[in-house]
Amino acid sequence: MTKLMFKYISFFLIFIIVKTSAQINKQQLIDNWALSKSCMLDGSRDLSQNSERFLIWKLSDNKLCEYSNPIFEDQKVCYDIKIENKDIRTSPKTSYEIERLTGDTLIVINRIEGVTANDKIKKMSFIRTSKFQKEYLKTVSNDSTAMATTYFTPSLKKNIFSDILERSMTNNDRDLNIKGSIIIYPKKQKVEFQYENVTGSKNNVKGIEFLKSNIESSYHLWNLKGFEKFEQVIIPYHIETQIKYVDTFKGSTMKFAFFNNARKDLNKVPVTIKDKILSDETYNKAMDPIDKQKLDKAIELFNKAFDLDNTNVDALYNVTSISLNKKDMTTACTALKRLKNLEQVEGTKLFNDLCSKN
Repeated sequence: MTKLMFKYISFFLIFIIVKTSAQINKQQLIDNWALSKSCMLDGSRDLSQNSERFLIWKLSDNKLCEYSNPIFEDQKVCYDIKIENKDIRTSPKTSYEIERLTGDTLIVINRIEGVTANDKIKKMSFIRTSKFQKEYLKTVSNDSTAMATTYFTPSLKKNIFSDILERSMTNNDRDLNIKGSIIIYPKKQKVEFQYENVTGSKNNVKGIEFLKSNIESSYHLWNLKGFEKFEQVIIPYHIETQIKYVDTFKGSTMKFAFFNNARKDLNKVPVTIKDKILSDETYNKAMDPIDKQKLDKAIELFNKAFDLDNTNVDALYNVTSISLNKKDMTTACTALKRLKNLEQVEGTKLFNDLCSKN
């Protein structure tokens, strides 16, 4: 009897330990997180156009807000969530599985019902934003000037640049292309707009003056949390507006680039999506010649689908499969080389195994 009871108690303790280990400390999770890396579950490069983007997650007990711009607080999307066990559930069919949660690191896997291939499942790594801030403040602890960075910057509670864009639509403004610095003086409660003309902006004095006036009167709209002790905070910028006409319609666009950050992806093959819809249609059209054993035509259509959208890597895998069946190593290796250049794990492995000696 005692022996049986001992077994029962041991099993019960094991069950409690396993159940407990599957729980997430909500208080550790609920915070602000900065995206540091995005890839696919098999290690392939994330080919979505926003894979290198700025992203902040602000997590509360029942809401996840994604901020896509470090300066504009209004550029966000919020979702109702439910945190259960090791999942952040965003809908009945989508969730983020928490793979790892430590003091400074959060790693999640984006689970979507019906998506099972590891090269189609996204894995995202985050760092707690307070870590970025603490590390930066250590470097400027004795300085009176702070140079804003992507993950530690003053931000605007309201996008004042929308007024500037609207003005360019209603006035006879010219294209604008300027760069310089926005300098905020927290103790003086003042903003200064410094600029230098870039080619094409000298004839738009009124536009520049309007921009300068708006920014220099915007002190009350800046969130300066963490910057109160500095004499001045410098935000480098590059602003470009373009006036476009299509028939009788007048349109205006504005592009922003803040900070002096070097791009991380200069040596990568860029994501190029010329026409995603046409790419998908062309991909589907390639199925018909396969059924009719017109394999050269199928290869032609799959290659065309990829050229229209180079995130459509399945098209290249199909080219590879058909070519290997035809024993056409040249065409297969050309497709595999393109997959390797896009840092796709399975394509790279096949290229190294089949083509590296050819």
